[in-house]
Parts: sequence; structure tokens; C-alpha cells
Amino acid sequence: MFQLSDCRRYPQRPNEAWAAYAVSAADLAQEIAKLHEGTQGADGRREGAVVHPQSREPGLGLAPAISAHFGVLRPGEQTLVRRRNASSFSIGLKGKAEATLGGRSFQIGVWDSWITPGMQAECIRNNGPEPFHYLTYSNAPLLQKLEVYVEEVIQDGGFVADRQTKAHAFADAARRAKDVAGGPIPVGDSGAMLLPYEHLIDPDFVDSQPLCWPWEDIAPHLGLVRGLGPGYTGRPLWCLYNPATEKRNGTTFSFFATVTSAAPNFVGPAHRHVSAAINFILRGNGWSVVDGKRIDWAAGDIMLSAPGWAPHGHATGAEGAIILTIQDHPLHIGTESLIWQEDLKDGPVLTLGAQSGFQTNLTNYRDN
Repeated sequence: MFQLSDCRRYPQRPNEAWAAYAVSAADLAQEIAKLHEGTQGADGRREGAVVHPQSREPGLGLAPAISAHFGVLRPGEQTLVRRRNASSFSIGLKGKAEATLGGRSFQIGVWDSWITPGMQAECIRNNGPEPFHYLTYSNAPLLQKLEVYVEEVIQDGGFVADRQTKAHAFADAARRAKDVAGGPIPVGDSGAMLLPYEHLIDPDFVDSQPLCWPWEDIAPHLGLVRGLGPGYTGRPLWCLYNPATEKRNGTTFSFFATVTSAAPNFVGPAHRHVSAAINFILRGNGWSVVDGKRIDWAAGDIMLSAPGWAPHGHATGAEGAIILTIQDHPLHIGTESLIWQEDLKDGPVLTLGAQSGFQTNLTNYRDN
């Protein structure tokens, strides 16, 4: 018998806070060596996931909505063509490969990175003389938790390309029903509107394409942010920006990737946000304080450095550091849930993307 639940009997469940979690470069190297000695999976991939101890099925990840997979391809090997509704960001760690994404091919070397948008065909080929190692982040855990994750592995890559081409040709050739249906109709005086069904099944879109960020083109810009030393109230980083994400300021529509280049002994301000952050240390060393606990890190380590809404701050050691950070910031902007607090003592909590955000002292810092 159907019955409305009594909210007094089922009170709001408190959030289960995840702890910061780090895996050392040495432990990762051991597991990557096992991948190298193992066999390829049915999809041609030899990958292993870093899973947080508090993660539960469905949707295992290093953060609740972000997975982190390390992969290996021996010389001459390639993955089968894969297409899935998850989007991903990948970075080369060792060797060279060719990534073919939705019909475009990119040559990938160490620290070169690329994105594969949802439902775009992806194939990775090791065309070099040594093993190719890579790291891939995706939003698959979120889709798995929603029970809507879809993946297909296809032997004939041309089949996928043909199907995508036919879909675009149909859309280009047909008269759009939304134009016949008309635009929004105002209702009342609050700004509310009615929208015909045809708009829901044929929304205007920004074409999301595979993109590549060659490290040799990123590296010359790192000196500018590395020079933002003591006194700067922001973070010395660049976002690997995908213009298709527009105001979400993302690398994909679910998360951004940033490259931090921090000077020696740089101490960032303590802050917090509901978006989760994962750091992979490319170079240097330092430490983070998360929920009052100090975690030391060095090159090659990976860590969930900012569980959602946990107070945290980061500092570099005598070498400084270069850090790749993945954060599901754009996902929360899209759902109007990105609350952020820069000043933990008495600063405001703002909803970024839905209201005016914070400022840094960049202008005064550079003038001085």
C-alpha cells in the first residue's frame, strides 16, 4: 500500500564526510608494474583504479563523482574503440602514443593532456618504442550511482564514425520542429515562461569537441603564475579551459583541470568548497592541511586533497611544485550547488556561478 513517508520518522541524513586520502608514488609504481605484466582486458585496456576507502558501489572513485585510472600500453598495443556517455580528461605520464578522438588524432607525450567528450569514440595507440603510461579521470562514478552509465566497445571504429555522421546529416537536413513550435511564452509577471516539448528534445548546443593541451605549449606560461609568491591571496595556476563549457570554466562539463606552478615555500590560504579536488604531483613537494590533519606529498603522489566542504590549505617545500588538480567545480555550477568560502573565520559563503564571486589582490600585487 502506498503511503507518504513521515519526515519526522525519517529525518534528514547527515553528510558522510570523506577523509583526505593519498597514495604514494612508490605504491603507484608497484601497481603500474603489475598492469604492465598483466594482460589486456576485453576492451584492449590495461588499467587500474585508485579507489578511496570510503567509496562504495555503484560508482567506485577517488572522489564521489570522479574516478582516477592509471593505464599502460606496451609498444605496438592499442585499445579498442570505446564510446560512453562519461566524459574524461587524460594525461600522458611516460612514453608516446596517438589518441584518436571522434575522428581527430593527437600525438601524446609526457604531460600532454586531452579530453574525450561524452559519446565520442576514443582509441589510444602506443606508436613509440617504450611503454605508454597515462592517467584518466572521468565522471563515470556519478553516472553509475544514477544507474545511467552506458558504454560500448566496438571493433570497427568506422561504424561509430558513420553513425555520428548520419546523425549530424539528419539534423542538418531536417527543418527544426522547435522553430515551428515557437519560442517561450511568458506566464505571469515574475519572468516565468512556458516552453514547447520540441525545445526539450532539440536544445541549442555548443559543440563539444575533443581537445589537446600539449605540455610544450603550456610550459612557457608557468613562469607568470610561479612568480605570484608571498602576499598573493589567490592560487598560482592555469585552468585548461574548454570554451564549450562557457561560464562553467571547465575542462569538461563535469570538472576542470588546473596546472599549479608554485614557488618554493608558497603558502596558500585555507578555504573550503563543496567541489572535491584531486591533486597529482607532477614535480616538487609540500604538504596539505585538511580538516586539521597534515599530509606530506611529493612528486608522483596522488591524493584526494579536498573532500567536499572540508577546510583545507596547501603549501610547497623548498623546491616549489607543479601540480595537476581535478575538481568537479563545473558540475556544481550547473546544479547551482557550488558554495565556496575563502575566509574561514568570518567570510561569506557564496554560490559561485549563481552570484558574484570573490576577488584576489592580483592588481595591487602586480602594481607593487
